[in-house]
Amino acid sequence: MKMLLTSTVSAFFRQRAGTFLVLLGVLFGFLSANEHHAFALFFLTGTYGMLTLFGIWLVYGLLCAQFVVNTWKLPEYTFIFHARTWPALTRARRFVGQALGFLQPILYYGVYLFMIAIQEKLLARLWPVIPFYIILTAMLALFAEWRIRKPVLYVPVKGKSLIKWPFGRPTSWLYWSMEWLMRERGITLLVGKLGAMLVAAGTMLYYSTGEYDIRMPAVGMSLAYLLNLGLSFELFQWEGEIWLWGRSLPVPVWKRWGRVVTAHLILIVPETLVVLRSGALGFAEVAQLYVLGLTILIVSHLYFYKRSGLPENAMQVFLFGFVGLTLLILYKIPLLLMAAFGIAFSLYAFPRWYKI
Repeated sequence: MKMLLTSTVSAFFRQRAGTFLVLLGVLFGFLSANEHHAFALFFLTGTYGMLTLFGIWLVYGLLCAQFVVNTWKLPEYTFIFHARTWPALTRARRFVGQALGFLQPILYYGVYLFMIAIQEKLLARLWPVIPFYIILTAMLALFAEWRIRKPVLYVPVKGKSLIKWPFGRPTSWLYWSMEWLMRERGITLLVGKLGAMLVAAGTMLYYSTGEYDIRMPAVGMSLAYLLNLGLSFELFQWEGEIWLWGRSLPVPVWKRWGRVVTAHLILIVPETLVVLRSGALGFAEVAQLYVLGLTILIVSHLYFYKRSGLPENAMQVFLFGFVGLTLLILYKIPLLLMAAFGIAFSLYAFPRWYKI
């Protein structure tokens, strides 16, 4: 059982740490407690509430099943097929335990729904959650059983593509990084940009309701840009764990710093376009917010290098950093001055903290 949890469940959450980091930022940084409560009431009382909830959970369950099916095909997972020697009941029990490990976020949300149901006296509407759990658990256990019975003891060779581009892939670190982010971390990219763009749109909507100076959108957009932290962490993992041969390339440290800056310049374009398209701010003001957002992500990215990854107390560091930045903005410190100081600090700290 421990082998299944360590090799499969832990690997799933570890590889998608950026996804869950972004989701936490969206759910607890963008949505308030009242909105969480409203969603729970919709699931409990809406005409299609439970159906919507099951659809969301089913998508998550299918992603977990896809991970099991694809991961157990890898050559390093050949040992997993020895599980066929387990007795049927033992194998079923352990696969159910593995399924429950995958479904931890759903189980936790079920506890939250239970608390809301007690508070609103809606326990009678909560009963479909139990069949949902049973269906998803059985589905994941059956997928695992199917993969065990259909072993793949070879490395599959991809067939020829039907569509061929008339040009070769560019020999560019930036292109490879963005291609990997889109192909391998598509969900993180989608959720991260969706959350950041929603915060940007909400900020500009609130800005248009009254007379505010640039400090108000600066605080809101700082949060929007900070929600890209999960994508920034994925780029750190790409450089430190996936693109391993890049460590030995004779690339100057300043060029590596320029690559990190350029990658983050591209990442924060969508939410910046949302602000620009709203028309509430001029081009010069949007440019200030853009440079400030770049600085926030570059300094945050340096923290990954300093700690060689994502430590347990990282969220506290980023939270206190955001609070400190908000206070500086409210005290009318010029945005470009803060951005210049952040860029200068990154130039000083990058050669010292860079350990890839």
